[in-house]
Amino acid sequence: MGNNYLSRFGRFVILRLLMCRWLPSKSVRPALLRMIGIKIGKNAHVGANVTFDTLNYRRFHIGDNVTITMNTVLLIHYFTTNSDGSKNWKGGDLVIGNNVFIGANTVIAKPVTIGDNVVIAAGSVVTRDVPSNCLYGGAWKGFEKICCRLKIL
Repeated sequence: MGNNYLSRFGRFVILRLLMCRWLPSKSVRPALLRMIGIKIGKNAHVGANVTFDTLNYRRFHIGDNVTITMNTVLLIHYFTTNSDGSKNWKGGDLVIGNNVFIGANTVIAKPVTIGDNVVIAAGSVVTRDVPSNCLYGGAWKGFEKICCRLKIL
């Protein structure tokens, strides 16, 4: 068990460096994310203080022309409760399509798929898949589709 933590330590340090405000978000941050195994497309912008789940970096798939703004939290695991009160740990891949904008202070609280051409409003909490060509916003059970089927001109 201790070996597992030691093997992840270098990646953990790089992730903490990514949270620094002085790193350029268009060049250095995406390069460091690629170094630790996160699949991130071309022309990506990762803002200051973006937190990636540290369980398995290879479960993040980020498309081209994606902007993840400051203080966003991206999680790939969660817990469910069984009827007998026991808890199950679940995880999966977080897939972010192309041409996606994720507003500041957003929490992606489960492994979900976010389609292409999506805008997620600042302060949203995402717990379900988001289809392509949509503008989404809200929190928890009030997570609402604001407008779907946006036409890209």
